[in-house]
Amino acid sequence: MIFFSHTTGIHYTDEIVEWTVLCKSRKGTEKIREGSLPVPEGFFEQENSPLFPAEVLSEIRRNFRGAVTLSLPSSQLLMRILELPSTHSAELKSMVELQMDQISPFPVDQLTISYEVLNQTENHSRVLAVAAQRKTVDTLGDLFKSQNVYIRSLDAEVLTWWSLLIAHGQVPCEGRVVLILEEHTEFSMIVVDDGVPVCFRSLELFHDFTNKTVMDEIIEEMRYTLLSLEAEYGHYEDYAVEIWSESEFPMRLIQLLEKQCCGTVNLHDLALIPTVSEGLALRTAERRLHHAELVPREWIELQRRKRLIQIGTVTSIAVLSIWLAAVTVTGAVFSFQKAAYNRVKKEAARYEGPARAAQAAREEMLSLERYSDRSHSALECLREITAALPDGVEIASFTYKKGEAVSLRGSSDRAEAVYDFFQNLGTSQIFNGVKDEQSNNRIVKDKRISTFSVTAGLPKNESEANP
Repeated sequence: MIFFSHTTGIHYTDEIVEWTVLCKSRKGTEKIREGSLPVPEGFFEQENSPLFPAEVLSEIRRNFRGAVTLSLPSSQLLMRILELPSTHSAELKSMVELQMDQISPFPVDQLTISYEVLNQTENHSRVLAVAAQRKTVDTLGDLFKSQNVYIRSLDAEVLTWWSLLIAHGQVPCEGRVVLILEEHTEFSMIVVDDGVPVCFRSLELFHDFTNKTVMDEIIEEMRYTLLSLEAEYGHYEDYAVEIWSESEFPMRLIQLLEKQCCGTVNLHDLALIPTVSEGLALRTAERRLHHAELVPREWIELQRRKRLIQIGTVTSIAVLSIWLAAVTVTGAVFSFQKAAYNRVKKEAARYEGPARAAQAAREEMLSLERYSDRSHSALECLREITAALPDGVEIASFTYKKGEAVSLRGSSDRAEAVYDFFQNLGTSQIFNGVKDEQSNNRIVKDKRISTFSVTAGLPKNESEANP
């Protein structure tokens, strides 16, 4: 079943309501919960009694999980085995609906019809056609919805018994066998030829097996059923009877059955195989093609949409929760950073005054150092320049900028002396190289004179260069 890992089977009779919850995983299908409650005494005997005891449902619905499957008793169903050609499911369904329209006392639009393939070969299919009144189905659906329980599947009780018997190897594969199933107030019969059913029938409610009239009615019902099958499936001189019952069968009834069938009668305890509720849940969990399903299609679509809405809601809530968590974490980180920033800002404000005072003291100290340093004073620079002057070179202008440079202008009657002067300045230990060297020649009073200008760099005070 799509979206479901759990399936819940609910089976009810006139005496009891039982349920089983199965969980399907990679390891297989396991039973995780089961239980039962008695139906209130006289509930189904009252006039216009509901199809299901809602007061019991209100007590047990909290145990349900996943896809909910409900059994319909054979007495509420019209069942007929049909022999049809093998074809795909859509055509089989159409043929079943056509056949049921011919044999049903109700119009097709008042029925919900399904089928289950019992045996199929390449050219032939034996199917069990099943129909229930739509009024009955809708009434059950509304009753469950009033308790906030949505039926996902409606299955035939007798088909569930058949599936359980097959699964546990309790059906002989040769000859004709009559299976009689008696549980609480349900009494059904399945006729099997060589392991394949040829008849499903719901009998009257027989429980007073000590009553001779009841015994005669059971024998007559069996005789009539087998006689009706002879025309289509042939006559069997003898056959076996397998009785599955939860109550004790009287020896007199067993003797009558042996006389009728001219074969063996075997009595089995119904408790040896799983309950119908477990069989229902298992059939739903392992649903296959050509599986009888009496739930109207619109119910399934409605529940599918409802389930998608639930998944969408859960997903939205999860995404919103993650977003809120991210916002909360982001807000917490922002608050932490803001608090740290405020602490740093407060510390900075606390030390701002002393820091400015220290900066002012440092600037004052640098100023004092700059002006107290005589190693590159104007006098020292003039002395160094004088020492570097070659013969014949005169200084006309001397400009001193402390910590920056010394600018010189002068002249010489020899150009070679000017270049020697530039070279001497470049090798001086006081100056930090020379730049803007310019030299021009001109005639003054019929005499060639070389004029020049040069800038000698002074190294910056170390404390100023690295504040």
